[in-house]
Amino acid sequence: MADVAFLVILKVSQANQVAFDVLAQKMLDASRVDDGLLIYEFARTGETVYGYERYTDDAAHERHQALIEPFLPELMELAEFEKIVTLTDVSESSRPGFEAMGAEIGTPIGGIAQGRLGD
Repeated sequence: MADVAFLVILKVSQANQVAFDVLAQKMLDASRVDDGLLIYEFARTGETVYGYERYTDDAAHERHQALIEPFLPELMELAEFEKIVTLTDVSESSRPGFEAMGAEIGTPIGGIAQGRLGD
């Protein structure tokens, strides 16, 4: 099975930034036990928050979605999803879920990874 990677772009108003950062940290803390998770990170520029997610395979992505599900109502209150773009091939089983989220299905060009992110 191929890995799954995508970029999420969120709009978080200045008024919600502190609450969003607290929520993001809770999501990161919950994700530390997720074996199939390769990368899960956030960065901000002004009111735009970028999230990058990468999983070992579809099953790992599905497990992570279940892990994060309790946080989604608060996330939806604090942030507006602007765009989701897949960066890897999307399997036929994953495609409907990404399309339901309004994701743009990217055509992979190529990529390489080295090393390991810090804890």
